[in-house]
Amino acid sequence: MKKYALALSMTLLMLISCSKEDGGAKGQNKIPENPPPTVKVEIVQPGTLQLYAEITGKLEGITDIVYYSEVAGKVKSIEKKLGDQVQKGDAIAYLDSQNYQISYDQAKSELKSAEANLDALKIRLETTQKLFESGKVSKYELTNDQSALQKAEAAVEGARAGVERARLNYENSKFLSPVDGSIAQLNIKEGQFVATGQAVASIVDCRKLIIKTGLTEKDIVSIKTGSSVEIKHNGSEKTVKGRVTGYGKRLDTTGNYPVEIEIDNKNRELLPGMIVRGYIESANLKDVIYTDFDNITEEFGKYYVYVAADDNKASKRLVTTGKKYGDKIIIESGLNPGDMLIISGTGGLTDGTEIKIFGNEAK
Repeated sequence: MKKYALALSMTLLMLISCSKEDGGAKGQNKIPENPPPTVKVEIVQPGTLQLYAEITGKLEGITDIVYYSEVAGKVKSIEKKLGDQVQKGDAIAYLDSQNYQISYDQAKSELKSAEANLDALKIRLETTQKLFESGKVSKYELTNDQSALQKAEAAVEGARAGVERARLNYENSKFLSPVDGSIAQLNIKEGQFVATGQAVASIVDCRKLIIKTGLTEKDIVSIKTGSSVEIKHNGSEKTVKGRVTGYGKRLDTTGNYPVEIEIDNKNRELLPGMIVRGYIESANLKDVIYTDFDNITEEFGKYYVYVAADDNKASKRLVTTGKKYGDKIIIESGLNPGDMLIISGTGGLTDGTEIKIFGNEAK
């Protein structure tokens, strides 16, 4: 019995010893508490907020015309091809002008004949006038000669008009570019019969481009002629500079105020017909405190931000907001210069949460 009691006591002591050792091991492996969240901050400072009015529009050449034939005829030759540069007066194509040349020559001959007849009737009237004054011819003969002279003068005027008409027809058989630019479309081919009023070619000058767009009532009040514009094509991230050349002071059918923008395009990187977006400088707000709208939280109609306090804790701050401009919003009160506004990592923060600042970024 004594041996049995002794063995039992030793077993109990071993169990107690093992229990303590296990407890100690468990204490050593205890999981530490969650580390504080890391946040990014920016130093609050008054600054200048540059405002822009956003526009979209389709590019047009500063010159963009369709050249129509003013006469009918068969195309004799084509002097330019699609995409060629042309100067004002350059030949695009020629019609067979033989008939127009003949008509022109005939009209000039008819004018000479009419002028000669007029000269003869002037001499005749002078003679008749003297004879009438001496009583050798009647009033009737004088009146007839005066009437004949008037008809001859009218005939000369008609003949001159005929010459001008024939000359224009002859000149219009030469399709000459009326402007500088490039051939954007060529609608004829050699040997084709062209009717009066038929489109011959489209000519575009894209060394400068224009955008005809519109702005709302809110934006138009801050726009002026000469305002700078940044233009971006949807297919490229390259920015091109432009300027406002004019704007209307009455709403158009779209409910906007019409605005026209001009772009220098000397390298011809942009083409008419492209859809672009642009940003017109509208105003500068100086010495204002502002931030991204995403840095603000709303609770029951009130707006809050989080700032990093000196004790490395998040401080929930009530702010009064002003106007919102795009993704920026004015802070009228609640933030002061030098405050460290938390701009990243605010998810899950509450007032007094311990934080770790990743970095300071000045505005």
